[in-house]
Amino acid sequence: MKSRALKHRLEYALLASLGTLGRAVSENTAAAAGARLGEAAFDVFKLRRKVALDNLLQAFPERSSIEIEAIARSLYRNLGKNLLEFLRFPNLSGEDIRHKVTFIGREHFDRAIEGGKGALLISSHFGNWELYAASIAAYGYPISVVVYEQHNPLTDRMMNDIRRAKNIDVIFKPDAPRAILKALAKNRFVAILIDQDAGQDGVFVDFMGRPASTAKGPAVFAIRTGAPLLTGVIVRQADGGHTGYIEPPAYADPTKDKEQETQRLTAYVTAAMERYVRKYPDHWYWVHRRWKTQPMGSEGSS
Repeated sequence: MKSRALKHRLEYALLASLGTLGRAVSENTAAAAGARLGEAAFDVFKLRRKVALDNLLQAFPERSSIEIEAIARSLYRNLGKNLLEFLRFPNLSGEDIRHKVTFIGREHFDRAIEGGKGALLISSHFGNWELYAASIAAYGYPISVVVYEQHNPLTDRMMNDIRRAKNIDVIFKPDAPRAILKALAKNRFVAILIDQDAGQDGVFVDFMGRPASTAKGPAVFAIRTGAPLLTGVIVRQADGGHTGYIEPPAYADPTKDKEQETQRLTAYVTAAMERYVRKYPDHWYWVHRRWKTQPMGSEGSS
């Protein structure tokens, strides 16, 4: 227990120090430092590097090993930039964030608010997903995000304090069902990332050419409440800015079989995510064992 507590304190101290340094320098310097941090994770520490490369090879069999490695290295650079950007949130006002992020498809947000049932915002670990949520709040939309509690309570508290300071309500996974229903009833947006392996409790849909166990919760809530499903991502631009994309809404058909609707809606939002992953492969979180769970009777995968 003592060793775990020490590890948690060291992790917290490292993250807090990165935040202090990141906030003390310019945005461009922080971005460069984040990129270097990502390169070190890829080239020196090789953190989950094999997982990322294996996933990319299976997703893009037509690409050369040189291309695959280039995508993976760019991903790690982006992850480092994401981290420093997130830790710099305390330096940013709502106006700063609005200046940094431009939205395409904001009219879908407006129509969802007019509908009065809130919306389920479906995204993935793509681009700077933390900035995506913060920018939605900065543009004046009420947003709650569903998160897993981190193993380290110190870093978990730090991250959630940063989120809340940007007007993001935090819903923890164990309490999610009731809290999501309450948020939707208040006409809030509820952001859920659906790109992590959901085990045998998930719905199997195609993702990047392979069956992927996917959380069925968003579809279930859409069927139960009539709230629209809005998919979207945030894409980093060469000038340091970002573009947030929002796809047209998908609605559950209450006259259809619930299981079939759950399958259809889950496949729909997953396909929307895949289009962005194929277009911007260095933006997605390839380090996760997305295809770990496979349908019963099939061979396992990464």
